[in-house]
Amino acid sequence: MLDVPRIAAGRLHRAIARRVAAAAPFATVSRARLARFHRGLPSADGTPFYVIVMPGTLHFLVPCLRLVPPHVTVHLVANGAKSWERAYLARMFPAYRQVVLATLPASSLAHGDVITMLLERGAGAIGLLDHDCYVFDASCFAHAAPSTRHSMTAWFGGFGAKANLTYPHTFFLLLNCAVLRAIMARHRVDARLYRRVPARLRRELARVGLGHVNALKDHHDFFDTLHLMMALALADGHDVDYVDTPEGAIVHLGGTSSFVANTKTLLDTYMHLRFLDLADDEVRTRYAPRFRPFASAADVRARIAMTPAAFASIASVDAVAARIADAILRQSHGFAPVAPDVAAVRAFD
Repeated sequence: MLDVPRIAAGRLHRAIARRVAAAAPFATVSRARLARFHRGLPSADGTPFYVIVMPGTLHFLVPCLRLVPPHVTVHLVANGAKSWERAYLARMFPAYRQVVLATLPASSLAHGDVITMLLERGAGAIGLLDHDCYVFDASCFAHAAPSTRHSMTAWFGGFGAKANLTYPHTFFLLLNCAVLRAIMARHRVDARLYRRVPARLRRELARVGLGHVNALKDHHDFFDTLHLMMALALADGHDVDYVDTPEGAIVHLGGTSSFVANTKTLLDTYMHLRFLDLADDEVRTRYAPRFRPFASAADVRARIAMTPAAFASIASVDAVAARIADAILRQSHGFAPVAPDVAAVRAFD
């Protein structure tokens, strides 16, 4: 009970800090930094992928980056990441350039606000890769070529029965900057999530059957990140291109961008500590205090009531972690990536 005021205060701080950082002058500083960053980039072939670096996520991010083929251009967008985390990434991945957004201490910008800033400066197409997304099949990156008639290229999508539309998942996604910037200018929207749709847009949305629907996902009552822009692009004749992806080629965990003690389930804690097992001594030492009183994944597992659902969840986490470790080991020895255990990873796709 003593932790409740502290947790509540932390959530309030993050909510207020996120709003402050999204407005002037912080947003102006972030946009200026992104402008300088893009001016200083050398010309490169292919589509650049951006990874938004959240604080406290290196144990998920490092294996994600190690699986990216060397020919793919990756830019790191530090969104509240601590200075030691940024220095660590610069040391581990010197080929990846970093830009640091202006945020208040112990906070980060909303995902949609960051994507909006990237769209404002992006040329051609840009890719999004989540820090906890693992691309085991390098050929997936070969499809990162935009079509002028598509607003996005997606490798995964969900179907909203209420909206009767397929929507893209953002953890591995290609954005057509020119099309989406035109949508932003014409309809005065951006990539953020919208809890209420502006009344002026209802007629546009009605053209694609969304006049009285306030979400694409059935379990939401709002338009999630990028969803309103996608729907408006669809109304303007720009649909989403979906890539046929081999099952198990890409695995996304999800829900790993924050960890607050006493607010996560034991299964959530197990996943964090299981991936912390993959990290080096520096990351383990830095992050270990966040997971007290647990010292290891095995310590958490011993306290979980092993129901069939819990057993299946733990087995899936173990399979993904083992597959990542094996793929990185084979990669370092020049072997082909290990084939997917489809049954084990399906829960995260």
